[in-house]
Amino acid sequence: MLRTVVAVFKSPVQTKEAVEEIQGESLANSKISVLVRHEYVRQRNVNEEIASELAYYPVEKNLDAFNAWLVQAPPLNIPDLGDVLAAGPLANVLMRLPKGAGLADALLGYGLTGERSRHYEHEVRTGQYLVLIQTEHEKVNSVANTLQCYGGKDIEKWNKELDHPLYPFH
Repeated sequence: MLRTVVAVFKSPVQTKEAVEEIQGESLANSKISVLVRHEYVRQRNVNEEIASELAYYPVEKNLDAFNAWLVQAPPLNIPDLGDVLAAGPLANVLMRLPKGAGLADALLGYGLTGERSRHYEHEVRTGQYLVLIQTEHEKVNSVANTLQCYGGKDIEKWNKELDHPLYPFH
């Protein structure tokens, strides 16, 4: 039976490293999703801005850093979030939501409660990267540990049959 592990990250680098580790260790295979608001995809410091202007590099506005690991959807407009970039199975779920449904509604389908779904929606709204991973019961602790090692916050493990996290991973 698949379990869901959810975490938020502050930076694309932490997110990418965690996803690569999980994928490389075959802890979740194709059940890894990443979601971020479009405007927060590439936050640069001043040195990066100057370097890209001098070198004429375009500003990244997609999840290309994850292309080797995740299938990306076109930008989506999600109620209460605006334009988001999503990769992995969650992108497919978001594209098929009924009109007016948002991220919190999509997370309910993974077993999260309404309260926790709204919490994660708020985290995405404020610029965090959401990572959602479905994996086998035997691998769920390894996935949660890896997310934590790479800076993941608010890590929780969920089961669709329960109305609370299996164990709030703090």
